[in-house]
Formats: sequence, C-alpha cells, structure tokens
Amino acid sequence: MQFSLPDKNHPLKNAFRLFLFTALFCFVGSHLRQPAELSLFWPVNALLTGIFVRFPWLHRLRYYLVCYGAMVFNDTLFSGWALSAFTINGANVLFILVAVFMLIPRNGPFNASGRVKSALGIFPACLLASVLCASWGTLAQGLLFREGMLRAWSDWLSEQFSTGVLLLPFMLTLPRRPGRLFLRRHWQKGGPVLALLGAIGAAVTIGGGGSLSFPVPALIWCAISYPLWLTSGLTLLTGITEIVLVVHGVMNIQGDDSLLALSHLSSARLGVATVAIGPLIAAVSMDAIRQLNRQLAQRASHDFLTRQLSRFGLYDRLQQLDQNGELHARQAGVLLIDIDYFKAINDNYGHDAGDLVLQEVAQRMQQTVGEAGLVCRFGGEEFLVLLLDRSDAQLLAQAEAIRQRIMQEKFKLRGGAATVTVSIGAASGRLNGDSSEAFNRLISAADKQLFISKRNGRNQTTSASQTRLPV
Repeated sequence: MQFSLPDKNHPLKNAFRLFLFTALFCFVGSHLRQPAELSLFWPVNALLTGIFVRFPWLHRLRYYLVCYGAMVFNDTLFSGWALSAFTINGANVLFILVAVFMLIPRNGPFNASGRVKSALGIFPACLLASVLCASWGTLAQGLLFREGMLRAWSDWLSEQFSTGVLLLPFMLTLPRRPGRLFLRRHWQKGGPVLALLGAIGAAVTIGGGGSLSFPVPALIWCAISYPLWLTSGLTLLTGITEIVLVVHGVMNIQGDDSLLALSHLSSARLGVATVAIGPLIAAVSMDAIRQLNRQLAQRASHDFLTRQLSRFGLYDRLQQLDQNGELHARQAGVLLIDIDYFKAINDNYGHDAGDLVLQEVAQRMQQTVGEAGLVCRFGGEEFLVLLLDRSDAQLLAQAEAIRQRIMQEKFKLRGGAATVTVSIGAASGRLNGDSSEAFNRLISAADKQLFISKRNGRNQTTSASQTRLPV
C-alpha cells in the first residue's frame, strides 16, 4: 500500500489517507500485543503526531475525528472490542492532541529539511502526553484505585513515552529523499554504525540494568558524523532492538526487587527513552554547527548584494571542479560584463538606485544563463560569466542574449524608467595544465576585449575571434 503526501487542495483525499494510515498502524500495533501487557509497540500515536506537526494545516478537528474513527474501527473489527473501543482510544487521541499542541510550529510551517528547533522540546511534550494518555487509559480500563493500577499505568506511560521519543525525532527530521542523500555523502562513514553494533553486542553479552546505556557513546559518534535525521533513525532502531531483546530474554536487565512494582518491559522502555536524549542533543548541536558553517561559507562565497558568486566564491568553485577532474582539457568561455555609465546612475539617481540596478542586472544575467554557467560579481559594476563546452559562435550568442536582455526592458528608478546597457568582452580557450592559470589568461584576454567594446562606444560585445558585434 502506498501513501502519498497530504495535499491542501484535496481534504477528502487527506481524510481517506489518514483513515487508511491510522487503521494500518493500529492493526500492526494490535498484533504486537504481549500476553500480560499492552502492545510491545504502539507506533500510530507518534506517527500521527509527526504528520500533524510536519503538515500544520492538517491540525483540524475533522482530521482528528477521522483518526479516532479509524482506531475505533480497528479495535471493533480485529480486537473484538465494542463500547470499550470508544473510551480507550480517547487516550490515543489525547496523546496526539497534547503532543501536537506542544510541538507544532508557532511561527510558520515546519522546516521542510526536517530540523527540530530544540532537542529537549520533544521530551516534555512526550512525557506530558504520555502521563495524560496513561491516566485516561487506566481510567478507561476501570483500574483506578484498584489492584494492578500502578502496573497498568506504568505500562501505558512507558509504551507511549518510549515510542514517542524514539519515533518523533526521526519523523520531524526526515528529508524527502534520505536514501540518495545517504548513499552519496555518507556511505563511506561506516565506523559509527559498526561501533553501534558492537555496543549492542556487548550489552547482550554483559547484561544488567546498565547495559541499556552501552550504545550511547556510539550514538554520540553517529551524531557527530551523520546528519540529524540519520542519527534519529539509528537511535530509533537501537531503541527498538533493545526493547525486543529484553522482551525475548536475550538481554537480561533484571536486578533485585525494586521499590516500585514496574514490569521489566516498562523499565526497559523508560531506560531506552532516557538514553535517547543524549545522542539527540548531540545531533541537534552538530546540525546547528553545520548550518552555521554553511551560512558562513555562503556569505564568503556569495556577494551580499546580488546573491551571485563573489570573486572568492568563483575561484573556490573552480578549485572544487578542478580537484574532481571536471575542468581538465575542457573548452571554457569567459564573458566580462561592465555596466555602462554606472557612475552616472549613482550620481543622478542615488546609490540606492545603483544597488537596485546591480541586483536587477545580476538577476537578468542569471535568468539568461540558467544553470549552464556560473555568474559572478567580479568587482564594482563588473560581472563575469563562465560557460563550459561552448564554441566561439555559441559564446557570442550567449553574450548577445545577455546584452539584449538587460537593454530591452527599462529599469524603474525613483518613479521613472531608465535604459541600462552593458559592454561585454569575450574570450575562450581550453583549460589545459593548471586550470587556475589558464582561467586567469582567459580573464585577461576577455578584459582586453571589454576595453575595446568600451572604447568603440559601449553597449556591444567584442571577442578575440570577432573584433566587434554591431549594436
């Protein structure tokens, strides 16, 4: 069965998909019931919470009622319950409502890249939602102030809390295409995963209550090495693995008599949920550092005003391409573009108008070139465009397309309109040997042609292969 993403414009389809999704995972949870316990895992509450948080426009009463109806439908059809299905499933809806209210973004939609604003925010949300859910569930079972109440309440609490803190970080940080991203960038970093497998093996071998925390160092290593969504996913798999191993007696965490009458499964769930906080905090911290580094790199490599590559950014990009072997012996074309009479624009209309002209010229250039080339603000009112694998005729055609695009549509300046023109110098050649040195020679050659364009009256393109293109 395939579920597509919700769509704002199709509320009926969204309701149908939510009903099927809820019924499916209720069915899965119902068939994971233990003989003397609730379900080993009840994933539907955390999954629905993640969906409502990631798609805030689903946060409507009608969609909660659809989910509640699917839960009642599942219990009535597969669990043999009737009236009790209406009361007990109120606990599930209560968990979702409380967690969503505490986690849903208040300032706009949730970031599509999947970053959570605070690692700690998930834990109090899940804890409060689990406490209320467990209280409702115990009351619905008719165990309030009766023998077995504490055990039932702890089973409800541990089940909801552990599932929430394991599933929600992964749900809220998962990008649209995690598989391709992982294969391209992180397949070679297998050390943390091997360490994690070794830690789980050591926990099984040694046993004891402390064995649940053995994977923590390996998970923190994962947080340092991998993106946030992947660390959350590995933490989820580790928690599920530990709970399953405890249930089947493979991992022995049994100790002496405890002060509270909690089952070992409840103890394991709470232990796993508590252990998960360390790697998540580390992962969020590393994600924030990576974001900051990307922003600093962006500011260093891009011109603040025009949003195009700076001179430093252009050479850095060329160095990356050269290191990857993508420039060797390729035909490169360089266009040096200078805005005509730019000083007059500043003098007559003001420097704010000059900045607007620089921004608009850069935008029109980028729209004309598209993804076929690199656009760089080379300095002042001068821009550079780099195109690869273009013949001399194609390079000149691209230069003329840029010149015409800038000249044909007037610029709005201080309530009026002005025509802005550019002069262009073009040069091309093969990037043999040292690519940076060859590129600098092309820039020097294009600069000479630009000087000819300006000397001959501006608003024209000149290249080494063709002395001048007429206006």
